[in-house]
Amino acid sequence: MNVPNKVKHFAWKACRNILATKENLRRRNITKDSICEVCGKQEESTSHLFWFCDHAKEVWSSCKLSFPFEIQPSWDYMDVMWFLQKWEEARPGLLERIVMICWGIWKNRNEARHGGKQQSGQAVSRSSLRLKRAGVGVVIRDEEGQVIAVLYRKLHTQLGPLESKAKAMEVGVKFAREVGIRDVLFEGDSLVLNNAIHGLNEIDPSVQNVVR
Repeated sequence: MNVPNKVKHFAWKACRNILATKENLRRRNITKDSICEVCGKQEESTSHLFWFCDHAKEVWSSCKLSFPFEIQPSWDYMDVMWFLQKWEEARPGLLERIVMICWGIWKNRNEARHGGKQQSGQAVSRSSLRLKRAGVGVVIRDEEGQVIAVLYRKLHTQLGPLESKAKAMEVGVKFAREVGIRDVLFEGDSLVLNNAIHGLNEIDPSVQNVVR
């Protein structure tokens, strides 16, 4: 999963249901109150916190991401991740985006509990996905391996792993043309993208607007 290490650590704890939710704190006899402090309606379980709390619903509505299945109240975090993995081929990058937003919900929840401000759903989704913004680096070398041109460009859009590789290829082609280089050998590590460029298989819908 292509997310920052701190988010991976969060996701690992969420999948093992060992986050310090009020439900888990009550089970450990650390606190007697397990009701969600945001909505005051239900126990603050992992499922409630990330999917069914009023604030969580506001976050998901603001980010415009659609789940390809309906999350059930009885599911835990691992159940949701399992179903998302099954959809990874059809919806590349969706799993990572959802994990990032869950991390944002958890981060803001902790900030609010320690005297900080509870952010709006839109603010949480934007700040969470901002960590996923990628950049493209292009290095052009001559036949002897000497660097003759370098480019770095930020991508101000949310792209999945395969989309990012396709965008990097597009930027590299345009950059080579701009510096006047016509005879170019491109290197990449995505067999799917390579096959798509050479017409060896069907182009994934997520990259069809990038690969020409």
